[in-house]
Amino acid sequence: MKNKLFLSLFFIPLLCSFNFKGQDAIVNADKKTYAITESYNKKYPYPKQLKICKYILKNQELNDSLRLFILNRIGFLSNRLKQTDSAIFYTKKMLKVASDDSNKSRGKAYFKLGIYFSKINQKDSSYYYYNLSKKEYKISNDSIYIVKNLRNISIIESDFGDYISSDLSAVEALKYMKEKDVNSRAGVYNTLAINYKKRKLYNAALVNYNKAIELTTSKSNKINYRNNVANIYKEQKNYTKSITILESILKDSITNSITKARIIDNLAHIKWLNNPKIDVLKDLNLAKSIREKVNYNYGLITSFSHLSDYFSSTNKALALSYAKKMYALSKKENSADDRLEAINKIIALQPTKEAYKYFKESIAIRDSIYQAENKRQYKFAKIKYDYELSEKQKLKFKNTAIENELKAKKEQNQKNNILFISLLLTSGLVFFIYKRKREHAKQLLQENYNTEIRLAKKLHDELGNDIFNTITKVQNPQIQSKEIIKDLDKIYLQTRAISHENDSIETGEKFEDYFSALLSSYNSEECNIILKGLSSLNLNKLNEQKQIVVYRVFNELLVNMKKHSKATLVVLSFQMTKNFLEFKYADNGVGFSSKKDIFKNGLKNVEIRIKSVQGKITFESKLKKGLKVNFQIKK
Repeated sequence: MKNKLFLSLFFIPLLCSFNFKGQDAIVNADKKTYAITESYNKKYPYPKQLKICKYILKNQELNDSLRLFILNRIGFLSNRLKQTDSAIFYTKKMLKVASDDSNKSRGKAYFKLGIYFSKINQKDSSYYYYNLSKKEYKISNDSIYIVKNLRNISIIESDFGDYISSDLSAVEALKYMKEKDVNSRAGVYNTLAINYKKRKLYNAALVNYNKAIELTTSKSNKINYRNNVANIYKEQKNYTKSITILESILKDSITNSITKARIIDNLAHIKWLNNPKIDVLKDLNLAKSIREKVNYNYGLITSFSHLSDYFSSTNKALALSYAKKMYALSKKENSADDRLEAINKIIALQPTKEAYKYFKESIAIRDSIYQAENKRQYKFAKIKYDYELSEKQKLKFKNTAIENELKAKKEQNQKNNILFISLLLTSGLVFFIYKRKREHAKQLLQENYNTEIRLAKKLHDELGNDIFNTITKVQNPQIQSKEIIKDLDKIYLQTRAISHENDSIETGEKFEDYFSALLSSYNSEECNIILKGLSSLNLNKLNEQKQIVVYRVFNELLVNMKKHSKATLVVLSFQMTKNFLEFKYADNGVGFSSKKDIFKNGLKNVEIRIKSVQGKITFESKLKKGLKVNFQIKK
């Protein structure tokens, strides 16, 4: 009886908090105190409480205040029982009962809908209802719930990559906060830090993470924020600072197993990044065992990734085994990004033939991620647009008389503005096209002129001199025919090199065959050319500029080989890494004594071409020990 009396006393002020004609609510509550208190009896399990509430809703005469209370209770219990669709259904019913002047009631219903839709990962709908809730609470001037809504809105905008809007929502939330709301303020600074980190603005992220750390009174949040700081230093490759922070975190008692495993694993991995020779296997396995014990699959995916990295250079078989475990688990959890990372590790650790099926799968996954992200972004943009449109329409209905007058003026102004802007844009466009055409024509003329000069110089300085020397030898009966044939072969190679350098290149889907034909054309009895891994690069998917650069670079390397190196063997290796295509050239020719001599022989153009597509290139050569050229370009 005492328990029921307590619940009765608890229920009455709770009804008043809804702000629905409080006195009437109390009178009606007295008539149904027993039934209502039974629905709130914590001795009963949630299913029984839910059953009582539904019975009351169906069989009792309830005024609006009590109906709202019961509907809210059913939504709460349904959510606790993971019946999210039911929670959404009954919470929407609250909106039909709430009176037009009850902003807090509608605000609360919208806020709960935001929570429920977020739980089923419909963040676009969640965003919509948080905005509606924010609007209602602004009318009632409830700063606590304004802040809650703005924080959730900011997080969703960040998830969708709308970082500027997320920053604005976070800053607006700070304006409504009081000095004592330290944990809420810390949460906002954490969101701002995440936004800066995602944009790779690491210093700004550090500033906001440190503000969050200073403010929060929550030990678990402080640990998470400090771990985030350590990750920033990891991204900046400042491993020493990152290690110091994580070690200090571990000195504190961490009660949450998942958090503890994350810190141990993160620390071990960063120590290994700082010094690949250090033995961190014990800690990596400890983190893995903790995650296995609590069945935390997403953490296990990270453990498998780090273990694969750890063994990548010492035990490739074990590294491959962990990469495949990562692949299987990320596939089970439907984590596309982790699956892609696992595939890249497998491809790097296996021969090309075995890795090919994974490579094909990675292409399909990337396409699927791209399409899903496009749909997600479109849906979010539509929800955002629909919300803004709905708000405009509501405002329009409230101010019909005033808006009609303003609309006429606005439409006229818009017509004038559109006409002015159209004329301005048309004039600007015409001028821009005219200017571009002139610049393009001028550029073409200059390029043609430069090409003609370069060709003339090559024909005169190189080909002309060799032809004259050969004619002289032909006229001299003492010169042997073998020497003349050798000179003719040299002239042929020079002619072909000039042709390859200046003719058009077939790009697109047939580029790889065209490129292979170039490489094969330099294969001869005097010089054997070996190709490794060309098919793994999928050169047909490169953009046109990069295809041209690859073709020109190898043409110049092979021309240099024929003209200067006296090589009998050339090995061309091709490999794909996570973000780059890698190319390796090596011959057994005479080599060069210095880098200056390399560039004297026409290879400066090779370096210029690679840098034109933001690639990296290195030359390695010693006299009589051949030439090695390694370069890489982004996919």
